[in-house]
Amino acid sequence: MKKIQALHDEYIYFETLENGLQVAIHPKPNYKKIHVSLDVNFGGIDTEYKLNGTTKKIPAGIAHFLEHMLFSNSGNNLAEEFSLHGAEINAYTSKSITSYKFECLDHLDYLLEYFLNNFVKPDFSDQSVKKEREIITHELNMSVDSFHHQIHHKLKKMMYSDESIYEDVGGKTSDIKHITKELLIDVFNTFYHPKNSKLIITGDVDPKHIFDILNKNQYINCQWNHFLPITRISSDDKRTIHQHTKYIPNYHTNMISIGIKIPQTIFETYDREFIHISVGAILNNAFGLASKNFDILKKENLMNASFSTNSIIEKDYGFINVYMQTDKADKYFKMIMKMLTDISKLPLDEELFILDHKTIIGNYITLFDYLSRVHEFVSNCMLEQIDIEHYLEKILQFEIQDLEPIKQLFNPENIFIVRYLKKLK
Repeated sequence: MKKIQALHDEYIYFETLENGLQVAIHPKPNYKKIHVSLDVNFGGIDTEYKLNGTTKKIPAGIAHFLEHMLFSNSGNNLAEEFSLHGAEINAYTSKSITSYKFECLDHLDYLLEYFLNNFVKPDFSDQSVKKEREIITHELNMSVDSFHHQIHHKLKKMMYSDESIYEDVGGKTSDIKHITKELLIDVFNTFYHPKNSKLIITGDVDPKHIFDILNKNQYINCQWNHFLPITRISSDDKRTIHQHTKYIPNYHTNMISIGIKIPQTIFETYDREFIHISVGAILNNAFGLASKNFDILKKENLMNASFSTNSIIEKDYGFINVYMQTDKADKYFKMIMKMLTDISKLPLDEELFILDHKTIIGNYITLFDYLSRVHEFVSNCMLEQIDIEHYLEKILQFEIQDLEPIKQLFNPENIFIVRYLKKLK
């Protein structure tokens, strides 16, 4: 058991079990809830890959479909069983991973065993697959009608040639038709091996006791197939169309969505947490409440509650999104484009950076006060193989000049724009 210090009184215990499962246990004495998650390195982006020298292609949406199916594995209803013991269980599929998580106050030994055993050997009925296909198809059809969904989808499609990036994590209805019970089991056997998964436990637990339980568990001790390394196949062709405008009859407002694509070279050079922190610091410097740009937009009556800046950063791709609904589309567009391209040309506000740097340090320290936040942090660090032990030290050493490579993203080559404008009568 490896013990590392994440903060002066915060310790995390790491162990790789006999079947290859990586485990992190973060004891939080005197906290009532216990958080547990199993993260599988399989997400919506994994639709084409090489396995043992053979190229395989699977339908988009299958990771999400499989996540749903594992809640009714072998005729058992996972949610009902956990509810009977006063626990909550949920799951989500992102582009990068599928994560199963539960929270409980007690009965951890039983729930942990029941939880892990659910991933030993899937047993799906044709009827349950058919039922889930109908549910997911209905969900996908509902989202397609949304203008917000359409503009976001169009923006991603302009930035990326890889369909697995720009399509919904649930796939398209045409993809769902091709998902069968046999295909689900084959994909499970490929991706759901313990060597491709991580278990994180946060709460008032004794690490030694947890590892003793795990080492007796069926999930740990059953005979797993030999794990074959998986290499995802992706494409990142240069995109030439940077603007798209659509006029919508009888719509009440204008929507402008701008994407700043993060090139692959950035992901090859920096870890995801550094990219997250840097992008957040730059956006706050440029558009935060204390920034000059915020004051200018507000003074020109171009700032309202719909304005947002955020980043989508997955394990090997990402982009920054600036979104706004406005009646003054032309004026806003000219001003926001100048502000964005100026980020790469002009120096950042050093006073704002110093304040933001203090906030970043404070956020790191205070996240240990919240079980869900620190649990997610440990999960992300395991996924990205980030050194938690020296994480705070790196933040403390973080300087304004470290932002220069990320600042250079804000140039016309990386900027894509989609405008949905109301059509005047």
